[in-house]
Amino acid sequence: TKAFVDFDGEPMLQRIIGRFQPQVRELILSVEQDKSRYETFALPMFSDLEVGPHGPLMGLASAFQFTQAKTDIALCPCDAPFVPANLVSILAEKMEAEGADIVCPSYQGELQPTFALWNKRTAERVIEAATKEQIGGLRALYSEFSVIKLDWPQAECNQEYNQKLNPFFNINTPEELNFALSL
Repeated sequence: TKAFVDFDGEPMLQRIIGRFQPQVRELILSVEQDKSRYETFALPMFSDLEVGPHGPLMGLASAFQFTQAKTDIALCPCDAPFVPANLVSILAEKMEAEGADIVCPSYQGELQPTFALWNKRTAERVIEAATKEQIGGLRALYSEFSVIKLDWPQAECNQEYNQKLNPFFNINTPEELNFALSL
């Protein structure tokens, strides 16, 4: 999987852990069914509540179940090597100030739902939607909650490559991996 792809000498997931773990009280991994592959990361893990291809909402539902819905959940995919180091604090600040259920960053006009912060009060509905209604996408529930879209500032230009670095860039192809490594 993408979590184990080499990114500048370390598994991509290790890079994500290094950028995201300092932002949260506890970092937990959502893994498919085989947890043994992830034991080297020495983090709490949980599997999806139901087996099968469900989508990211099932991962969120499983996270709420794992934490017994006692905490808000900040999401971060394992293939986003440039995730902002201050993402969670900014989302949490906005959530508290606005009383929102969900705070979702937007970058250059495009929502980034796999980097959103979900309030624990959404847990029951998220679990129901993922398990009973088989809803897979995160945005499918946005109309049911108070959602704040947070426009993330445009990234600085990387001088060496004359490229703007998208902090929410995720890697899905070998070409995207090579591009990310060049930055």
